[in-house]
Amino acid sequence: QFKKLEDKRKNGELAEAKALQERLLPKTLPVIKNLDIAGYLRTSTEVGGDYYDFFEQPDGSLYAICGDATGHGTPSGMLVSITKAGLIGLPLDEPNKMLFDLNRLVKKVDLGILRMSLNIVHFKKNKLKLSSAAMPPCYLYVAKTNKIEEIQISGLPLGGLYGATFDMEERSFSKGDIFVIASDGLPEAPNLKGEQLGYQAVEDCILANAEKTAEEIKDGLVALGSEWLAGQTTPDDITIVVIKHV
Repeated sequence: QFKKLEDKRKNGELAEAKALQERLLPKTLPVIKNLDIAGYLRTSTEVGGDYYDFFEQPDGSLYAICGDATGHGTPSGMLVSITKAGLIGLPLDEPNKMLFDLNRLVKKVDLGILRMSLNIVHFKKNKLKLSSAAMPPCYLYVAKTNKIEEIQISGLPLGGLYGATFDMEERSFSKGDIFVIASDGLPEAPNLKGEQLGYQAVEDCILANAEKTAEEIKDGLVALGSEWLAGQTTPDDITIVVIKHV
């Protein structure tokens, strides 16, 4: 009887933590002129460590955020909450400056070995600026050349070292171009033999769906991951953000 009550209490707490995490995600997608936007998150346990968000600006520009805390479960969920609170409290600036300030904040909270990988992308007019704290490569499809550039920025995750600095990349972002951020849960998803899906497969899927809407590109990537997992539970959270210039 006691075990039943204890299990019920634990399940209730997990359900509350899951509901809190869902509230941290955007309720609706931003409606911005010239940008078609889609987002997706699938957790591997009740409480995940992935996170995505959008901050719409009065000047019509957009900040897109995608992050991945180490591990999953309640401690990672706490780190996601701290990251979101930090982003809300920080002035919106150049992405690398925001990561610098956010790193200081996460480091001050001191969550032991927990770290947060994070991408911040600022879309403004026909340009994008990207800074990254230890996230996997992003994908930029350029309509004019019908090619994809993998943009990898090396850097430490948030909460690693005080005073860590972050590089920033700038690219043009024109009509028909597509920007995709995916946490490593997608390219590293294992099939029944334990083989990883791989980054090339993600790139090929974006290329094959480049003419479609952001939602359809996202759905294509979700289907790719699901087929590869073949009914298994994902061992890591999968997050996908797709932004297309229309």
